[in-house]
Amino acid sequence: MMRTITLPIMSFMTRLLERIRGKVNQNNPFKYLLSILIIFTVASCAKDPGQIGYVIQPEDSKLNVAFNDSTSIYAYSRFSDSIQTSHMALSALGSLNDPVFGNTVAGFYTQFVLSAPAHNFGEGKTLDSLVLQLRYADSYGDTNAIIYAHTYEMMESISRDSIYYSTLQLPIGSTDYSDQSFIPRFNDSIIVDGDTISSVIRLNLTGFDASLGEKLLNASEEDMESSENFKEFFNGLFIQSQPVNYDGGLIYFSLSSSDTKLTLYYSNDDDDSLSYDYIITTATANVSKYEHNRNNAEFSFREQVVNGDTILGQEKFYLQGFGGIETVIRMPHINKWAIRGNVAINEAKLLLPGYGDDNFFSPPTRLALYKIGADSSFYTLTDEFEGDTYFDGNYNSITNSYEFRITRYIQSLINDTTQPNNGLGLFVSGEPVNANRFIFKGNQFGSDTTGIKLEILFTDL
Repeated sequence: MMRTITLPIMSFMTRLLERIRGKVNQNNPFKYLLSILIIFTVASCAKDPGQIGYVIQPEDSKLNVAFNDSTSIYAYSRFSDSIQTSHMALSALGSLNDPVFGNTVAGFYTQFVLSAPAHNFGEGKTLDSLVLQLRYADSYGDTNAIIYAHTYEMMESISRDSIYYSTLQLPIGSTDYSDQSFIPRFNDSIIVDGDTISSVIRLNLTGFDASLGEKLLNASEEDMESSENFKEFFNGLFIQSQPVNYDGGLIYFSLSSSDTKLTLYYSNDDDDSLSYDYIITTATANVSKYEHNRNNAEFSFREQVVNGDTILGQEKFYLQGFGGIETVIRMPHINKWAIRGNVAINEAKLLLPGYGDDNFFSPPTRLALYKIGADSSFYTLTDEFEGDTYFDGNYNSITNSYEFRITRYIQSLINDTTQPNNGLGLFVSGEPVNANRFIFKGNQFGSDTTGIKLEILFTDL
């Protein structure tokens, strides 16, 4: 702005000097020098427009922009309620033995439907094998860990129209049709029915007991007439892992992939090499099931989360997906900002630094933050409507931390001190399918001052 004002003035002064030079007596240089002095005295009076009127502005009307990071804030962790895990695109299998969080076991229930209705297995049908093929999608923990797979028939049906939670406990049969262990090989290829496929595991469900395969092979014409009839005949499968005494790992399977299917291999009087596929579609239901055992968790974790010693959150607190652990963040004295009078919050930033690094259990890619209502339910913050870039919550690998901008939320608490201030709820984003966990520094991390804090840039109006 200064440049646009000054340059025209200087240009005008230069032209004026040229005209004066032509009119002033060349034999009287004193008059010429006096003219120059007068002109540049006038030019020097040009002010930065940003400063115009500043000296006459009353002190009490000047805006005071200031910074504060001493607002009282603390956090503590607690068990999450069970989470909705029905009809997810990914399902996990495996077990984690976390030295801090304890043991987690993951499995899932799933239905199947007919790949083609009214299929006839023919005369003289004989079972060869029943194979469950699952498509790999991702992993968590030790990628070389042994995964245990136990497969049971579901004794009760589930519905696509119903909502189910991670603690679902359905009756299952007593027979384990797989009892198999494997190390996932994402890049290995195998040949199945003449086709080369990769990133799959194939579980033989007739290696120990052929009764399930025989049941499917001997389904009636009515059972095979439609997928709806078939779902009443066959409820589906429950695939579960088992706790491990080493670090362990999880494998995510894509149930929506065409490579995920249940295949019945058989022969009849006309052909000795036949197969039929039972598939997973948008018409089928599936539910992920998670079990958390905290008996072997770290002592300070159990004291805070299991026994409810919230004071321990001042040193460190925790977060875990799979409906494991959530965090409550309190700012009990934020309404004291109203005492300052009319305050405009330019930016309020919640900083959440990590408690050390963990190269084995990778941190969540993103966190979710909600307002806790008077009914203890969680509600979307208005700041989130500003967009992901503004609201943030993404993991910063350089600083090993997360941050959120909650400017509107803080301003609302200051503007209306009568509204409930129940704090904020912190979660792993996408926790129904994310096992990731994280440990945070509390607000009193020893003598360190780099723990959780709220940074506020404000203006006194």
